[in-house]
Amino acid sequence: MLKFLLLGGMVLVVFGMFGTSMTVAMDAQAQGAPQTTNPGLPTIDTSGSGKRGEVVQWALKMAAHLHCTPVRLATDCQGSGADHYYDAGFPPEIIAWANTHCPGCTSWSPDTFQCVVFVIAAYAYVQPLPVQGQNANQYWDHFASQPGWERLPIRGATPQPGDIMAWNGGAYGHVSIVLGVDPHHTAITFAQANGEFPVQTLPLNPNGSVNTQNGYWNAFEVVGYLHPLTLS
Repeated sequence: MLKFLLLGGMVLVVFGMFGTSMTVAMDAQAQGAPQTTNPGLPTIDTSGSGKRGEVVQWALKMAAHLHCTPVRLATDCQGSGADHYYDAGFPPEIIAWANTHCPGCTSWSPDTFQCVVFVIAAYAYVQPLPVQGQNANQYWDHFASQPGWERLPIRGATPQPGDIMAWNGGAYGHVSIVLGVDPHHTAITFAQANGEFPVQTLPLNPNGSVNTQNGYWNAFEVVGYLHPLTLS
């Protein structure tokens, strides 16, 4: 079970893993209250057990240490830039994985951490992704031919925790990890690097598409979800 709560200036992310519960605390001021940029959106409750829960856990561990600048400001990531910097608390396992698989790569560096490698890292110790340097805007087409993966259309499909959100927009597109959809299908929460907030909630339109008209994401659209068929 995954739940986002705002309590005493801390965003508490509570989820169940392997029959136990775990709480991850994220500094709401440092992260700019990252669970939403749209006041009034519902709290997201969703299941995240098994391997999907592991992907969610890795995404949240990284998101807790992502921000825009080396100095953690109250306005960090609030329209001033993207969460591409990670601090000393960033998961060392992810850094070790990057040093082994892509030593010296700029996209994995602590001040230029990209959305694509965030997604790769979330899956690295669970089910390594079948990617080899594709840009985010190439993921949707690339995964069409990958065994064990299903492309869910943006309209009429409900993604599950751990699914990859594929975005178009900008020069390279964007990708993020689904954390959950509210029970009434009115909002989706996701985690990301090099985006507006490390953990963010956006409203869903009546047809199921993501409403990206929030000022920051206006030039982007979510084209669909990449759904791993082999994860429990």
